[in-house]
Amino acid sequence: MEGAKTYWSMTEGVFNCLIDYKRTKAFQRAIKNTIKKGDVVVDMGTGTGVLAMFAIDMGAAKVYAIEIDENNIKTLRSNFEVNGYKDKIIILKGDVREVKIPEKADVIIGEMIATGLIEELQIPAMNNMLKYSKENVRVVLNKFENYIDLVNNNEEFYNKKFKVVRYEYADEKELKSIPFSDKNLINRVDFSKINVNNKIDKKISLNIKKDGLINGIRISSKTVFFDGSTFGYSFAYSYPIILPIEEYEVKKGEQFLINLSYEMCAGFNTLEYSIIKK
Repeated sequence: MEGAKTYWSMTEGVFNCLIDYKRTKAFQRAIKNTIKKGDVVVDMGTGTGVLAMFAIDMGAAKVYAIEIDENNIKTLRSNFEVNGYKDKIIILKGDVREVKIPEKADVIIGEMIATGLIEELQIPAMNNMLKYSKENVRVVLNKFENYIDLVNNNEEFYNKKFKVVRYEYADEKELKSIPFSDKNLINRVDFSKINVNNKIDKKISLNIKKDGLINGIRISSKTVFFDGSTFGYSFAYSYPIILPIEEYEVKKGEQFLINLSYEMCAGFNTLEYSIIKK
């Protein structure tokens, strides 16, 4: 991220979220199981407005759709009008970390999420939205679990090696990691509560499960919705991150200690990590 005010709003990213059917259908199902007739809803970082429209479909009386990107706002107005939502969805232009909502919300929708909560702005956004919500507010994207394990992941491209941060994109077979250790929980964030202490500072012991070669630390995540349903990752949502490490020949039963620290939602510039064979 480049500065505290940076947003991820952009036409490509917004469109990718729209056409990521696995992601969007998972949110649609969770919204269906969360919304009650007559609810006042907030959709933070509304993008194309599709989740806001789902909320109205499920019986919400009103949705406050928050967006900061001017290009998105231009298309939002026509999207809502052409689909018949003009009078029920109110666009609020502003920074979701600072914007004020005119009335208390029954439900909060929105995902400004990234794997491990390293980047994007879910925590500061939610902390602000909770100020303008009812005490028993239902938060659709309710909890987020972050995990770590040791893997072998492709780092060769164009017959050259790249010791860079890599991403395990869904359906890209050459980027699929081979796991070699158990997978341990880093933390579990509850978005229905104000989160103040956002510093990750962990020493995590991982047990090797089979012989082979490792070259990466994988961070992955799981979403827990308000209705209890869960979702992993997809084309445009929370795909695993592979942090590069030196190669290790490992044997079943060996242990490694991972030191991991970063400030959640503050970017990769805060991330530090190391690996030690025990």
